[in-house]
Formats: sequence, C-alpha cells, structure tokens
Amino acid sequence: MPARAQAPSDSIQLKTLKGGMISYGSAARKNPVILVCFWSVNNESSINELNAISAQYERWKQRATFTLMAICVDEGNLVNRMRPMANQNGWTFDVYADISGDLQRALSFSSAPQSMVLNKGLVVYQQAGFTAGTENYLFNKVLALAPAPSKR
Repeated sequence: MPARAQAPSDSIQLKTLKGGMISYGSAARKNPVILVCFWSVNNESSINELNAISAQYERWKQRATFTLMAICVDEGNLVNRMRPMANQNGWTFDVYADISGDLQRALSFSSAPQSMVLNKGLVVYQQAGFTAGTENYLFNKVLALAPAPSKR
C-alpha cells in the first residue's frame, strides 16, 4: 500500500550486530533510497523474507544504489539471538535492532515482517507480511527510485 509518511528522527538509536549503537539517521544517510525490513527472530515469515532477499542481494546491488536495513524488533533476551541468526543465514546486508521500539512506533506498525521503501527520508511504499516472490516486488519499487551504480 502506498504511503507518504515522514522519516524518523536522528534521535532514534539502533543496536548494531557488534553491540554498538548508531543513530537511525546516520545509518539511513548512506543512500537516498532505503529498503527497511523489520523482522523478528521468532517470526518464520520475516526470516524467510530476509533469506529470499539475501539470495538476490548481490545481484540487486549491481543494478541499483540503495541501502538495505534489516531491523530486528525484538526486545529483552530475544535481541541476543539477532547476531547468531544473521550469521547462521549468511546475511551480508546491514542488520540492526530497534531495542527501544522507537523506530517501530515512529513508522506506526505493529508486527513483523513489515517492509518499507524510503526515498529521501519519506516512506513511499510499505507492505506487511511475506509470501515467496514479494521480495521481487519490493526490489522493483527500489529499482524505480534508485540510480544504477556508477561504473569506476
């Protein structure tokens, strides 16, 4: 469903895979086009979505300049399973945790998987849930906005 929501503020902090903290804003400034995938270690659909994306991620990066942020919405002890899950599945994209739930509240959704395409800080598309093949639909949304990588 299309959306036009304002992006969250720089004050929102995300936990990195290595345990450090980074502001959402500094992570999001890498590219104007961002694919954000919210997931949970206990949600098979969200893991399946990220694995489907992971299988095509390197090919996608050759076609479009964008940032992919996989953001775990788990809290408490569950967040400790984020890093092993990412490593076990071989995810090479950026993985974070929204340990305080601030980003989830700012973007107004309640359950994972939830994916959003942001362009220049605005949510331009979002979808809830995952079925096989919807990762391609997400990428087509990204591809329509993101420039091709420069050849050096």
